[in-house]
Amino acid sequence: MFPAIASRIATAAVTLVLVTLVVFALLSALPGDPSGGEEGPRPLPPEYRAALRAQYHLDDPWVVRYGRWVHDLMRGDLGTSFTARQPVAAILSDRLPVSLGLNGLALLVMLGLAVPMGIFGASQPDGPWDRAGWIATTALYAIPVFWTALLLQWLFAIRLGWLPLAGLSTDGASRLYAAGAFADSLRHLVLPAACLATGGLAYVTRFVRTNLVEATGGEGGRAARARGLSTLQYVARHGVVQAVVPLLTLAGFLIPRLVAGSLLIEAIFNIPGLGSLLFDSILSRDLPVVLALTLVSGLATLLGTTLADVMIVWLDPRVRRAT
Repeated sequence: MFPAIASRIATAAVTLVLVTLVVFALLSALPGDPSGGEEGPRPLPPEYRAALRAQYHLDDPWVVRYGRWVHDLMRGDLGTSFTARQPVAAILSDRLPVSLGLNGLALLVMLGLAVPMGIFGASQPDGPWDRAGWIATTALYAIPVFWTALLLQWLFAIRLGWLPLAGLSTDGASRLYAAGAFADSLRHLVLPAACLATGGLAYVTRFVRTNLVEATGGEGGRAARARGLSTLQYVARHGVVQAVVPLLTLAGFLIPRLVAGSLLIEAIFNIPGLGSLLFDSILSRDLPVVLALTLVSGLATLLGTTLADVMIVWLDPRVRRAT
């Protein structure tokens, strides 16, 4: 068990180093000046630009700067933002809870819809409910996420007025008690989480349905029906337990997908999370922030897949004996 997990962690760590190296090289090769340059209506004075380039060692080769970044990272220093002139760790600490809340809520929405739809689909394979669920989830998957976001904003925020249009809090929400402020933020996250969940809803639903059909087929399903259990009852009581292990594997890989999807969602809904921060940092070539966000997303992928592997070994005795 432990050698397999250690091997997975080592492979992911090497991959993470290579990803940060490629990102650093590509951003360093882009045209323009990260120190501000001479563009814009109010260009920076030459002496100020020279001081910034000296402070951030921008005149050194990119390989040397990458090595310096890795050295600082080993000491727990993520660097200083080029644009905000603040420690990157402080910026991430302000944005990380927002993205965690958005992605966690989106994962709950996705699984909360996909699992029941998969159960009903598996109870009547190729039946009316199964076909209707397949058509609905495929249509949601085919619609671009930005169009879904605009449609939901028009319907629930503008037309019906049930939910906020954008942002993370209502004006004056800071004066509310903790419970009221939390409820206000949760209302603002409903629409972004729904948009973020639609992208993987079709895949997760079909994944659950297929695994349940395989788990409830054969002698066990026929014996249960002989005892008077309906197909839906047998799927809900026994099939879900057998399909938990494959679902955990999928959930581990859904985390990086959600993190990537939140980049566009946070920009559309003006959510001050890591996704919108990455978008702005790429445009401004804020290399320390981009590298830190790449590291965070890579660690999220590593954490998700490793936790999925550990849960699989813990829940499935066959895998535990094999390792």
